[in-house]
Amino acid sequence: MFLLGGGGAALAGRYLWDRRAVRRSDAAELAEIRKVADEDVTEFGEELGRLDLVVAGRELDVDTRHDYQRALDSYESAGRRVAHLQTPDAISAVVDALAEGRYALSCVRARVAGQPVPERRSPCFFNPQHGPSVLDIQWTPSSGGTRRVPSCTQCAARVKAGDEPAVRYVKYGAQRVPYWEAGALIEPYSLGYFGISSIARATVMALSMEMRGEGGGRWGNEPEKDNSKSPG
Repeated sequence: MFLLGGGGAALAGRYLWDRRAVRRSDAAELAEIRKVADEDVTEFGEELGRLDLVVAGRELDVDTRHDYQRALDSYESAGRRVAHLQTPDAISAVVDALAEGRYALSCVRARVAGQPVPERRSPCFFNPQHGPSVLDIQWTPSSGGTRRVPSCTQCAARVKAGDEPAVRYVKYGAQRVPYWEAGALIEPYSLGYFGISSIARATVMALSMEMRGEGGGRWGNEPEKDNSKSPG
């Protein structure tokens, strides 16, 4: 047995503090990702509920029933994976299930309406909850720099009209910001929707870096703390 000198004790203390800080950071990241993912799973479940009203009483063909079941299976899979999420990187499986389910849901809608099934594309950049994109558009964010991004029909129409697209907002400290401005805490989730080589993924990364201050953005590295107190 031996005793640490002053310097050794300080190093040991710093080591333990650093490890605890890393664990707190990992726990915070996981909690934020789980919250955002749970919101998306809930929203997708509501979409399925609305679809139930559309198909109720209809005789569905084999392909439509297959897509419908695929959407239901994806919803259940995403819900299970969120509940058992252990690491931030594991969010990719949740994102994949949601993307698959939303595509299947869009196929059901198209078949019921007598339209061709949609092309399998990246989700809408502005809000992946909107499902598969239908076209790529030119868009200029408030930070400047026109970019080409995949968009759903509704968001594309809003941008063309000079209006703000229906962006996915998430809570970031005391603020609600576009998901790409929420920084590193939910970055695995934000990037997970888009392929490694996709333009949309590169755009999310660039905007996230700008907002964190790595590219002259306005949010800095830390979210503004929410100092409000809950009643009671």
